[in-house]
Amino acid sequence: MTHKILVVDDSKLITDIVKMRLEMFGYEVRLAGSGEEALAMIEEEVPDLMVLDVQMPGIDGFEVCRRVRSRPELDELRIIMLTSSDEKHAAFEVGVDDYLNKDVELFNLPNRIKLVLEM
Repeated sequence: MTHKILVVDDSKLITDIVKMRLEMFGYEVRLAGSGEEALAMIEEEVPDLMVLDVQMPGIDGFEVCRRVRSRPELDELRIIMLTSSDEKHAAFEVGVDDYLNKDVELFNLPNRIKLVLEM
């Protein structure tokens, strides 16, 4: 079974890099450029995992995570926060499953996704 990943970041460069990398590992990848777009896409089809940036215009990654975690029907949706900000503690408080610094750990994302999906 191919896992479906939703990548949410307002940087097209980042989403394109992440998409290319994850597709190399066999994941089906969809992209959202904002928190609002991500929430709308989840309404259409729930992915297996969401890779989520924190700092975005409009609804930030923390609020997206809060809204997802407030809905019991989305309990199975895994969330990895991939961000350049240093807000690891706050990320886990809102319910992420894992946290990666995109400036340092982007290369490890496929391995971390595999681990989180196995949780």
